[in-house]
Amino acid sequence: MARIRIMFLMICLILLSKPAVSQASGAPDFSLSTTQTSSTVQSQFDVTVNATNLSDMVGYEINLTYDSTKLEFINYTAGNGGFTISPILITNGVQLAHTEIGEKPGSNGSAMLAKVTFKALQKGNAEIAITSIKLVDSQVSSVVYTSNASKSVTINDSTGGGGQPGGGQPGTGQPGAGQTGTSQAGNGEKGILIPDVQLDKDTHSVISTVDSDSLKRAQKEAVANEKGIKKISIAIPKNLDAKAYVQVVPTTLVSTRTKSEEIEIISDFATIVLPSNMLQKQAASSTDVRIRIAHAQLENLSSEVRNQVGTHPVIELSLESGNQVIPWNNSQAPVSVSIPYAPTPEELQNPEHIVVWYIDSSGNVTSVPSAKYNASTGSVTFKTTHFSTYAVAYLVKSFDDLQSVQWAQKQIEVLASKGIVNGMSETHFDPSQAITRADFLVLLARTLELHGDLGAAFSDVPQDAYYSESLRIARGLGITDGVGDNQFNPRDPITREDMMVLTARALTQTGSLANSTALGALDQFEDAGLVSSYAATSIATLVKNGLVQGYNQAIHPKETTTRAETVVLMYNIYNH
Repeated sequence: MARIRIMFLMICLILLSKPAVSQASGAPDFSLSTTQTSSTVQSQFDVTVNATNLSDMVGYEINLTYDSTKLEFINYTAGNGGFTISPILITNGVQLAHTEIGEKPGSNGSAMLAKVTFKALQKGNAEIAITSIKLVDSQVSSVVYTSNASKSVTINDSTGGGGQPGGGQPGTGQPGAGQTGTSQAGNGEKGILIPDVQLDKDTHSVISTVDSDSLKRAQKEAVANEKGIKKISIAIPKNLDAKAYVQVVPTTLVSTRTKSEEIEIISDFATIVLPSNMLQKQAASSTDVRIRIAHAQLENLSSEVRNQVGTHPVIELSLESGNQVIPWNNSQAPVSVSIPYAPTPEELQNPEHIVVWYIDSSGNVTSVPSAKYNASTGSVTFKTTHFSTYAVAYLVKSFDDLQSVQWAQKQIEVLASKGIVNGMSETHFDPSQAITRADFLVLLARTLELHGDLGAAFSDVPQDAYYSESLRIARGLGITDGVGDNQFNPRDPITREDMMVLTARALTQTGSLANSTALGALDQFEDAGLVSSYAATSIATLVKNGLVQGYNQAIHPKETTTRAETVVLMYNIYNH
């Protein structure tokens, strides 16, 4: 009987999808306390969750938020024994749940609900806050209470280094163990939702949904960033039987005219961030769409690709509307993807050579230029403008003629491995060869993954030239208007100052850089007087931001640019 009651209460506690929400007078009051208001880096401390004015409480679910760059969740204990489930970790937050065992009467009055242990990671002020607490009584009724309770702890220096967020998926922002959850909006810098989930045993797909009330609450609570964009996070609890996670979202949430929100879907396979305008140019046939994150079926790939991928993660992203898969592709609304990954010891020696490949329906492999391994989150991140199959891989590409440019060898090898630059052949890069104006813009567009409406074609650029589209994109974005008379001189070597003008315009146009008006940054160069007036602001901007240094106390604005010099600049931009 007691065992049945435990199961029943835990199901009600975690699965109940539409509990009542209360803030009425006479309702329970919650607070946080700690025996210390300061800590040192790498040390641990406890925060206690307290409640007063309780009535017949036999179980609870606590939602806490904290800054995971400063604090690491370690563990927690419940106040009165009983039974607890594993904590569910989400980005900057944790969910705790507990129930009493047997026919024990519910708690009344005041009680300590949980003692939570954190580890200090980084100097500064760290705040822990309660966003909501759900209470369950002996009649298996539940009520969700919101709270403004918080506690701030000052973290002081120590000799220890930083750490990574811990829990279910250390440092990845992935949820920890747990099979189901109830939609609840979080607080803080963004809305956080734990959805209702159901496992389709036939397909091993976890279907995740969020009720409209919780979604609206999360949208209201989320705080816009400096660009006015709000982020709503949906953390799908991990399921060991899952072969795919399917998040159901309202079509209206991802089909706004302009980007006003981001929807972050967190799973243990991958985390993806959808812009709210991702379906701007595509129609969906139903009121809801399904975002599917799945382990790819490797048997559908060629043996050559399977050998190249090896044991690295391979995921498949797709979008469904109604009963149909939508071949989503929108160059104006890229989706960010983060795949949890633990590099091998060899890969950790050269983590910049961890890459991502896009695998098309025919099994062809294409490098994704934006892919990077992020050691602080333990994941490989990239952006994509279309859904398909993506594989993490490790590739070290080199050439036989780089000994003369050892100052640029690393940069050439990294960007060649990522598919941003190519050699003149499989074995030779020709690093000292001057780069043409067209080839420079191709590399710039590839490095920054420039997208946009095409501008008018230049009269001296053949329509079928490999560089035609890159030049038209750059013209459409206002990065270049050529040399005059509707010409671009694509095959001429590019001068260093023109290279810097195009680069600065591209970076400012994409919002990566702000133009500098401090032309004094050029005073350090002996040949500053040779810089053309149209190029001065652009060059000063790149110098001020450390993207260009010059050499031999000069900027050499009129000299042409070599392939090696170009790659070093592209590498600096790539890591900017």
